[in-house]
Amino acid sequence: MGLEITSEDRVIDICKKIKNSPDYEEEFARGQLDVFVQERESETAQAELARKEREAELAREEREAELARKERETERAYELEKLKIASAAETVSLNSTRSEGSRNRRKITHLMQKFDSQNTDISLYLTLFERQARAAGIEKEEWVSQLISLLPLDLAQIIIKEPEEKMREYTNVKKVLLDRFEMKPETFRIKFTLHQRKQGALWKELVFELQNYFDCWIESLNVKDFKGLKELMIADQLKRRVPNEVKVHFLDEWGEFIDPLLLACKLDQYESVRGHRKVNPVRMAERKPLDRARPNSPRKEHPARNAEKTKHQFGKISAPKGNWRSEKFERRAQPACYICHSTSHIRPNCPQLNKSKELVNQVGISEQVQDLFAPYLSKALVNNEEMDILGDTGASIDIVSRNRVRPEYFTGEVVFVKQPLNAELRCLPLAKVELQSPEFGCVVTKAAVIDAQLDSGWYLLSNKTHELILEAQRKPNLNAVVTRNQTHKIDPSRSEEKKKEAVPPKEPAAVVEGDATPLNLPTAVREDGRLVEVTKGELQRAQRGCSTLRAYFLQAQRENSDFRVDRGTLFRGSKDHYGNISYK
Repeated sequence: MGLEITSEDRVIDICKKIKNSPDYEEEFARGQLDVFVQERESETAQAELARKEREAELAREEREAELARKERETERAYELEKLKIASAAETVSLNSTRSEGSRNRRKITHLMQKFDSQNTDISLYLTLFERQARAAGIEKEEWVSQLISLLPLDLAQIIIKEPEEKMREYTNVKKVLLDRFEMKPETFRIKFTLHQRKQGALWKELVFELQNYFDCWIESLNVKDFKGLKELMIADQLKRRVPNEVKVHFLDEWGEFIDPLLLACKLDQYESVRGHRKVNPVRMAERKPLDRARPNSPRKEHPARNAEKTKHQFGKISAPKGNWRSEKFERRAQPACYICHSTSHIRPNCPQLNKSKELVNQVGISEQVQDLFAPYLSKALVNNEEMDILGDTGASIDIVSRNRVRPEYFTGEVVFVKQPLNAELRCLPLAKVELQSPEFGCVVTKAAVIDAQLDSGWYLLSNKTHELILEAQRKPNLNAVVTRNQTHKIDPSRSEEKKKEAVPPKEPAAVVEGDATPLNLPTAVREDGRLVEVTKGELQRAQRGCSTLRAYFLQAQRENSDFRVDRGTLFRGSKDHYGNISYK
């Protein structure tokens, strides 16, 4: 067609040039295209047919080779089976003769001593037995019978009670003996970590014992590879860091935890539940006097029940006694001084005791400190003894020395005191203290009692007692009579007017010998039993509304309580050293 094709022409450009050529015939081009397509299809079909023939030939060759290989393997297996049967027959005959001779000649009782359950460890004994049995050439099927001959009668009976199938297997018998002596995985772990060398023993013996405990430990937990051993070591280190209270919670399955992840999940779950649980504080019962009725003694009421136990312990049976209520028991003696035998004090506070005058260590108070506290000190009677009173606004309770308080003043109560510079709490007893001073009158309160060695000669007055004193001073005295002198001090102008009215300027003053009528003062308690300032209803409503007294109302419902509710009013009973009970 004489067309020029360049390297820049594309397929579309070439097609356009062919169609635009004057020599182009469409019918001729279509015929040539069909011829080309048919030739290519025939070539493809021939190639596919040749490929299939080759594959069929290869498959036939493979089948023939497989059949030949199977025939050769069958012949070889037949020959091997013939050889095995021949060798087995020879081995059986040799073993039968050897076993018969070994049964007659070898017994484990000639190689080992019998087991002593009091002085021998069962795990070490079984390990030694296994080594001796292997060294003696004893068949494993005979280990059980040989072991029974070395055990005491009670242990042999335990093995015989097992089923016959399990009794023939040495592993089951070994497990039964270990369970009999409570040799659990946790027991082996403790022995492995805490076992010490016996006095006079070699270090090689200690190595053997530790190795035996370690092997029994991992064998009882079915640890067979390095991964299991690694998890066991990690779990053991994790158990060492667990608190004892958590360990007690998982005590029944503690020795079976060998997966550290499973143990960690258990511990996290326990701490999660423990953290959300509401802990109710346990209230201790109040201590009652010792002179209450004694409970029934089981030894006195049932002497025959304890007769067997008493006979086992002491070798004889004591004669049964009567009812203990009919017997007279000696009362508890009242504490008395060992020096002067006085019941008013005990030996450390006895005045007749010759105390050492030597000063081992004394921390004195300088004169500057005395001068510093002098403006804040005041004299008062503390339990009828003169002392210096020091007001401490930072103290929440009064403090007095033990040598300033008599034994009968102790109330039996205690208080926990904490100092600002010390985080520990100290338990101090409480005592009844009576303060008398011309400044504030008489006040009865409670004070914490410290050791006599800490006596500084001061009575520390707390802020609560100071508030009681101020409240008593602010409280008006309803029964007091206002005299002329007090009226003159309160209102001088009014007193001058009364003088002018009573005394005329030019007449002599009248002499008053006495009052014509007596002065009627209101009584402190009314005839109906109510207080002057607070009515009975107000007192009962105040008691019911107080959150602190609600617990005492609940205690009053019990029979053995110190509190009592009488006609809606709460009273508290107090017992003096004579045993008399009074309710207030």
